[in-house]
Amino acid sequence: MPPQPQPSIKDLVSKTASDAQRLAKAQMALLQAEMADSGGKIGIGSAFGIITLGLAFFASLFLFLTLAFVIVALGLPIWAGMLIVTGLLLAIAAVTALLARRNFSQVKAPQLSKSEFEKTKAALSGNPTSSGVQDGAAITSQPNSPLGD
Repeated sequence: MPPQPQPSIKDLVSKTASDAQRLAKAQMALLQAEMADSGGKIGIGSAFGIITLGLAFFASLFLFLTLAFVIVALGLPIWAGMLIVTGLLLAIAAVTALLARRNFSQVKAPQLSKSEFEKTKAALSGNPTSSGVQDGAAITSQPNSPLGD
């Protein structure tokens, strides 16, 4: 069997460009997957924040109405009822504010995409990291990685 001829420079450059495009597309898919997870958490946290603002608005309305009845009635049961409703609305607002804060604290920057972009940048600049360790943390592939490694 005769030896296979060496590929031409044109073929090598074409294959390199094709591989670079596939790598860039895979890295963008990874970034989109990581951002979708963060986007969902931001959406849920925003919803709880909006609920908190709405409840706080209504609580302030009841608080002002309560103050008006206190001035008019000076302790009659009408204002006491309104004060109880105001307290209840404020308690619900506090719970939704805590839920919003918890959801926002779970939002993370896309770490895997960032490390993959840095590895690609280092490889293309001719300075690949040989140990697979970057910034003191080992870089491992994820089981559902779009890169397929």
